[in-house]
Amino acid sequence: MTYRIFTLALSLFVTTSCSHNLPDFTSRLSARLPTDSKPEAIGEYAMGCLQGAQTFTGKEKGLVLSQMKRGRYWGHPDLINLLTRVGIEFNNSNKKIIIGDLSQSRGGPTITGHNSHQTGLDVDVWFKILTKIDGPSFRVLETEEMKQFDELGDDQIKLIKFMAHDSTVERIFINPSFKKKLCIYSGSLKLTAEEQHKMRAWWGHDDHIHVRLKCPSDSPLCASQKPVPAGDGCGDDLNWWFTDEAKAGTADASWPELKSAYLDKIKNLPAQCSFYYDTF
Repeated sequence: MTYRIFTLALSLFVTTSCSHNLPDFTSRLSARLPTDSKPEAIGEYAMGCLQGAQTFTGKEKGLVLSQMKRGRYWGHPDLINLLTRVGIEFNNSNKKIIIGDLSQSRGGPTITGHNSHQTGLDVDVWFKILTKIDGPSFRVLETEEMKQFDELGDDQIKLIKFMAHDSTVERIFINPSFKKKLCIYSGSLKLTAEEQHKMRAWWGHDDHIHVRLKCPSDSPLCASQKPVPAGDGCGDDLNWWFTDEAKAGTADASWPELKSAYLDKIKNLPAQCSFYYDTF
């Protein structure tokens, strides 16, 4: 399979940090292949798995994969198709978007960070847009030094609008300050009420957006999230994000807390996710 080239990139961080009484297979999560079965998202976005995951061929236009050492470059075909299409859109302008984490090869919880990204329906897309002179169309890029954005330019709004307009997208998480700016933005790329409806403020996300797809029609075991509240999200619910109460919810979890949460999650995955525990 074409995607075998991606399985060679092991994550040193995962390997070295999984030795603290964690299941043996966790040290090899970044190297596992997906199950050889029909693609299907199973369970909840934050408590599920991914069967028959797909990834990129390496020939896509306008895309740059980042942080491949994590092994989180797998997704449901609907997600791969969406990213391929947005790549083509930006490639037509001689630009490239940077793709962050999708899911692991079999979905499921990750050891550090990302409560969701478990069913192959979530992806992080960086605000930083590359131009043709920045390198080839498809390459590995590390993003540890990616900086937060202070302002959204036309490229970033174009990216957001493309994603929000797509019928497969369920919601998009964005920094509250950027959401507020989109609410008052009146330029040529102004979001429609329906597109704005999908944009939801969430902690962080000052250097990327988190795009979440709807449960696909071929995934009957996929659990839909509670619907996005009515309206454009620009009212009192947005104002809450600028209160002291909201700011207090940004503390980073410690390693013991992350480990405990991970062990709890893998114990409570849906029964149909038993393949997640297989080593290879």
